[in-house]
Amino acid sequence: MYFDKQLCLLNIEASNQEQILTLMAQMLFSNGIVTQDFLDGILQREQQYPTGLLVNSVGFALPHTDSSKVNQSQICFASLKQPVTFNGMTDDSEKIPVKFIFMLAMKQPHEQVENLQNLIDLFQNEQAIKQLEQCSSMTEFIAILNQAGIK
Repeated sequence: MYFDKQLCLLNIEASNQEQILTLMAQMLFSNGIVTQDFLDGILQREQQYPTGLLVNSVGFALPHTDSSKVNQSQICFASLKQPVTFNGMTDDSEKIPVKFIFMLAMKQPHEQVENLQNLIDLFQNEQAIKQLEQCSSMTEFIAILNQAGIK
């Protein structure tokens, strides 16, 4: 449901956080999912409320912003060849080497909470994360998520 537009970037090279967030936000914008000010919202929110998480030694980020900047609920995913640094969600002085980014564009505020919960469950599923690390196609990616109960 939230991946129906198949907005997925696999094994991307990015030199920093802003570069990958810009690429992902532009992808959402070009597909009509978000408004033009979505990227600014993402970058500002990431500075104030960082989204880096380290789960079982793997770095994740969950960038998101206000639902007013979203036209249609969708999640954009990116896996990185080399991790980029995000500040920690629970301790913003912590530097997290992030390999996987799930950019949430949720039209309804309650969807954000539900999806964050589901994604945290996914992050704790070591088998699914090993599969994500090897994933090389959209078909594989969707199968991994469906197997983990995320649609």
